Amino acid sequence: MLTKTSIDKGITSGKNVRLLSVLLISLLLIPAVQGQGASEALQECPSTLTGSTQPQQIHLQTTENPSEMNVLWATERRGNAEVQWDGQSAIGESYCYNHDMAFHLATMTGLEPGEEVSYRVGDGNTWSSEISFTTIDPEANRFEWISIADHGISGEADLVSDAILADSDAQMVTISGDISYANGDQSIWDDYFNYNQNSMQTIPWMTSVGNHENEPGIEFEAYQHRFDSEGEIEVEPFWYSRNLPGVHMIFMSSEHPYDSSSAQFSWLENDFSTIDRDITPFVIVYSHKPMYSSNSYHGSEFELRESLESLFITNQVDIVIAGHDHFYERTHPVKAEVVQVAGEAPVHLVIGIGGRDAYEELDEPQPEWSAYRENNTYGWTRLVYDGEAQTLDLTHHRTDGTIGDSFTLYVNQPIIEPEESYIYGFEPFFTLLVIIAAASRKGISF
Repeated sequence: MLTKTSIDKGITSGKNVRLLSVLLISLLLIPAVQGQGASEALQECPSTLTGSTQPQQIHLQTTENPSEMNVLWATERRGNAEVQWDGQSAIGESYCYNHDMAFHLATMTGLEPGEEVSYRVGDGNTWSSEISFTTIDPEANRFEWISIADHGISGEADLVSDAILADSDAQMVTISGDISYANGDQSIWDDYFNYNQNSMQTIPWMTSVGNHENEPGIEFEAYQHRFDSEGEIEVEPFWYSRNLPGVHMIFMSSEHPYDSSSAQFSWLENDFSTIDRDITPFVIVYSHKPMYSSNSYHGSEFELRESLESLFITNQVDIVIAGHDHFYERTHPVKAEVVQVAGEAPVHLVIGIGGRDAYEELDEPQPEWSAYRENNTYGWTRLVYDGEAQTLDLTHHRTDGTIGDSFTLYVNQPIIEPEESYIYGFEPFFTLLVIIAAASRKGISF
């Protein structure tokens, strides 16, 4: 395999001149649609001049426009990037970074909401198999999705991935950071995408960036090349939002400045001002590091809380979903560590149970703001928006098939009498009697 080092050595010694000429000619023959110039590709990833053009690592990403869908994939060799769908086609762009894979991005447009789309990707000669997905209708009365964090590749992570693939009703996956745990080994990213491709090519996986996406020597370069929700080559935004049925999702970065003088803070303020609660009554913020965590390994991110908690409360954020600590925890509605009436402050979830080693040491005694926690399990969180009932249900699933926790948010829910809620905890089948409180705008049932 050719590398930049081997090419430099050949030039210095006066050898391999013919080979270098062939490489340069090959680069010049790359079509003009490519996203990088010849000199950049030769310097950063010369090995992408040879190899297979068979698409792999195929994955979907939503855009701000529900009638569009980005599709990204990888090949060993650079070349054309094209997507064909339902009798239409679009030319995309190809690019690379310091890794021996070429990456491609193309956008499907003019999609009808709630309709099935069949597509394939390739270079015009070599194609993927035909794949199908169903577009998300932002006006739908029901929306189901899965949220995970701290995933990676492991036996437990594989169980989570397999459960996601088996869930035929889920329309999206969100990841609150620490995605592949490549930590500088780019082949781990390749393995991660290929293992999860069967799901990623049929429903979009949307991400918040975590500390493990900040890789040694290249920082966030791999993340920026491998994910793209805005259709800008090599520029994956670190904060963005989406309107889904009944839910406005904000994907922020706890790995970049977020104080009141930062660009991210200004963006958050502006994004909150655009939300129409009649259309998206629920607001969820995805972040990697948690504002509230009673796990002793990392714990609460106090700077994040000091900078953004008031902003989130003022703009009536319903749920903040984070990872970073490898355990599960749900808080009561909380402000400044004081439990609030339902609807007056967000509920915080830490769901860092996607497959990495569990952090088992917890702060004792359990803080009053901590409603439920468990520290030795793995799993995922499943969310369902029901427009008719005006509810948002969240369920914590364990990889052993049991349910660890569940709760419901209501829109304009009147005060109702206490009722029993059955929750599987550390001991099987125990009953937790809870009071379902409600605010003027929302209520919560645990």
